[in-house]
Amino acid sequence: MKRSLVITLNLLTWTLLAVYLSFSLRYTSQRKKEQLCREVRVTVLDSAERNFITPAMVRAWFAAEKMKLVGTELSSINTLELERFVRRRGFVRTARVYTSMDGRLNVELTQRRPVVRFNTQNGYNFYVTDDGYVLPQQRYFVVYVPVVTGYVPFPFKPDYVGPLDRFAGNPEKKVQKNYSFLVKLINFVKFVDSDDFWKAFIVQVHVVGPQAGDGYDPDIEIVPRAGDQVIMLGSVDGYEQKLAKLLSFYRHAVAYEGWNCCSYINLKYKDQIVCIE
Repeated sequence: MKRSLVITLNLLTWTLLAVYLSFSLRYTSQRKKEQLCREVRVTVLDSAERNFITPAMVRAWFAAEKMKLVGTELSSINTLELERFVRRRGFVRTARVYTSMDGRLNVELTQRRPVVRFNTQNGYNFYVTDDGYVLPQQRYFVVYVPVVTGYVPFPFKPDYVGPLDRFAGNPEKKVQKNYSFLVKLINFVKFVDSDDFWKAFIVQVHVVGPQAGDGYDPDIEIVPRAGDQVIMLGSVDGYEQKLAKLLSFYRHAVAYEGWNCCSYINLKYKDQIVCIE
């Protein structure tokens, strides 16, 4: 009798719990369907590291497309489509959009990090990010990264925006050669950016070459932050060995002759440095 009563009470408890859960889920689902968006909350997760995108800018993107979000039922907002919309903005690296029970539409994003800016004689002015994305110069802010000037043979037109590796394996020889040179040049700048000494030392990279005839590998000059020297690196190939040679020169010759002992330093030639006073 006692055992039967315990079983009955257990069954009753589980039945009531199931009814409660079913009611709660139905109530929550219905409430979510009827819940209106009361706020668009934008969070830039890496804003402490860089500040290319602000919450106000993201809200302005929605407004420019006449997206009425506040006051709209949360259940009718296509969060996946909003994620795709936000990701299409160049400086956005990742985006996540979701709704919450407090009536908020949450937008969380991270930003791309530019590592080099090209401002060239042949009409190009853009950034390349650490993940290989080409972005136009922005009106609202300036990013302090190494600048590449001169005449650079590019595999794309000046208004191109998008991933650089789109041109990898291009069947056109000139495009492929220009792409290969650009990748080597960017890798050189990334190497400089990763080394504390060279990052502080080199302020500008200048590409030396004729004004026409894309499809060649031109010489590279680097401009130091201190002094009036111009340093001819030559081909971008073997840049690590050339910079090591330059560092050895500074440690030995400059210690005796002074920082401005040479106005022009040529590193093009193997196992030697040519200096002009």
